[in-house]
Amino acid sequence: MSSYDHRSSPSTSTDLLTLVRRRNHDAWLRFVNLYGPLVYGWCRRAGLRPADSGDVTQEVFTKVFTAIAEFRHDRPGDTLRGWLRVICRNKLHDYYRQRANVPAASGGSAALARLAEIDAGEDDPSTVITERYALVRRAAELVRDEFEGRTWQAFWLMAVERLTAAEVAEKLGMTAGAVRQAKYMVLHRLREQLSGDFD
Repeated sequence: MSSYDHRSSPSTSTDLLTLVRRRNHDAWLRFVNLYGPLVYGWCRRAGLRPADSGDVTQEVFTKVFTAIAEFRHDRPGDTLRGWLRVICRNKLHDYYRQRANVPAASGGSAALARLAEIDAGEDDPSTVITERYALVRRAAELVRDEFEGRTWQAFWLMAVERLTAAEVAEKLGMTAGAVRQAKYMVLHRLREQLSGDFD
């Protein structure tokens, strides 16, 4: 078995965003698994109950499915995460507008304050770092099984635990060049999964 199994990719491109735009079913499921918790978290921070958060998250991804071709990543600062946040914010506005006419529903100034908190999180550096870390962690979980155990260990020891290539090579019985190659392959695969956020 090779250290990275391209057979799991349904086309020559393994860039997740490209595959989602091509309506590839497996890529779409991976995309939702990767970004779904992020969108759900925004809904919870906006004050929605778990069931309502799930409903709004589903509405967000319905919109994403129909509008993914509109996403552009050609200007500095354009991120898929930012685009998703705009869609989510719009769906949250819809949610609160619909409930404004329902008796005993939350709304008014409290709802606006929660939405403002979501908007403020867009520019908060600690929120951006936390969200990016969570995305990278989920992407790593999604691609881990595509690599042999030793390849993954070499990547992890170098990229996360910050050991040198020589230290990892000695620890795993590999050459330093093989360790660097393992790190490169895993990082490349992670970038493919997060292409709309980390290019």
